[in-house]
Amino acid sequence: MPDKNSNQAEIEELKKNIFSGDLELVKSSRKRLGEIGGDEVVDFLIPMLMLDDQRIRNSAALTLRDIGDNKALEPLLAAIFKKENHNHNQTLVYALETLDCSEKLVEIFTILFYESYVGKISACNILNDQIFSFTEQDLLNIEMMWEDLKKHPEKGIPMNGETMADIQKLVDGYLSYLKPKE
Repeated sequence: MPDKNSNQAEIEELKKNIFSGDLELVKSSRKRLGEIGGDEVVDFLIPMLMLDDQRIRNSAALTLRDIGDNKALEPLLAAIFKKENHNHNQTLVYALETLDCSEKLVEIFTILFYESYVGKISACNILNDQIFSFTEQDLLNIEMMWEDLKKHPEKGIPMNGETMADIQKLVDGYLSYLKPKE
């Protein structure tokens, strides 16, 4: 069994490697950090989500996806909605898929409505795979966002008719909770 000092030395080396320009070294270090996990690794990765360097940010997001610690949920959402990341946040959205987003229905629909096609796919996966807690106001907010986007499509990423129909089905599925039971 490795001692704590050798494990700590490995973690420190892996942390340095994440910032190297060597893609294979970054990939193997990212994978190993994901295997190790724990608070120290998660706490190291979370601030990287806000970095301007997309490669480092994506490595951090993928490692957090592998670890699956929900401590990363809020920081991932903040990074996804950071204006500068708007066209480069697909990996960040993908990382959400392994986290418990059950209290973030409005945020997941916001991603579905306004982010890239790849981000929409991850949002659909989350909406289809997870069970959500929500309020009537959450559903009304989603409905208002969707109606506004349909009236002003320039606010979002261009969508074809099939994508619009798929999103409409998801919206309708949730909005059915607003209708009184007969």
